[in-house]
Amino acid sequence: MALFSRQLIAFMTVADELHFGRAAQRLHISQPPLSQQVRLFEESVGVSLFERSTRTVRLTAAGAALQAALQRLMDDGDAALTAARRVAVGEAGSLRIGFTPTAAYRLVPTAVGLYRQDHPGVHLSMVEGDTALLHELLRRDRLDIAVTRRHDAIDDDDLLMEAVDTEPLVVAMPAGHALAGQAEVDITELAGVPLIGFVRARSEYFHTLLHRLFSDNGIAPDIVMESLLPTLLTPVEAGVGVAIVPASISELRPRGLRYLPLRARVLPRSTLYVTHRKDSINPAVPALKQALMTVGVV
Repeated sequence: MALFSRQLIAFMTVADELHFGRAAQRLHISQPPLSQQVRLFEESVGVSLFERSTRTVRLTAAGAALQAALQRLMDDGDAALTAARRVAVGEAGSLRIGFTPTAAYRLVPTAVGLYRQDHPGVHLSMVEGDTALLHELLRRDRLDIAVTRRHDAIDDDDLLMEAVDTEPLVVAMPAGHALAGQAEVDITELAGVPLIGFVRARSEYFHTLLHRLFSDNGIAPDIVMESLLPTLLTPVEAGVGVAIVPASISELRPRGLRYLPLRARVLPRSTLYVTHRKDSINPAVPALKQALMTVGVV
């Protein structure tokens, strides 16, 4: 009712009750002010809406037509208010989600599934891309929230980033590789072993992580080619070289490859961040962020 005038509400209440006394009781006012509101409403419409006698009140034909039309309008108005309130508390509306390819193997599907159970009325759209692209889309207000990496090449002063998931690195190799029978691989055993690296232009985070890993452990990697996940696993399975990847990748090609834990003196973990604009206004963002935090392991 908040969208409509007092005169309109007075008319609709009397039209429903067909009795000024009962209508006044419903509106918690006395009968004279109610009668005045109805007269003013009739004057603004320009026609008589009620036939009054000392014993009865009836709608005129014009009054009945107006009542039906206004009821539809009021129903639509109430629906609009309900919809707005649901959007305001994050129960409806839309949510644009971005994610890096490696987040798609475990974290994002699980968290989004958890979120959908409690927020089925929110329309979701999802975009996969590298961190640089996702950060740019966030800045341009093309995304509401994203699961990204973090590296020095990206200025993120206008974004809020919180670590949401970390995981160890593992060594992916063909099932028939000389090291495949071991329980784990020491990084010193990879000296001189052909390695599939990451293309810097499209995977800055893992490219830098891999080079720091070998540098911090005093080993020169023998990188024979570079690729991206999950395509990177194709030359690994073909025997071109081994690869160091986040542990969540181990669910891909489980029969053709082996994934062994990596041991090293200095061993970083692969970290994902939940990222959104510092001035984010979408009420649906906090609940998805919480779902990501619930699923992630930090």
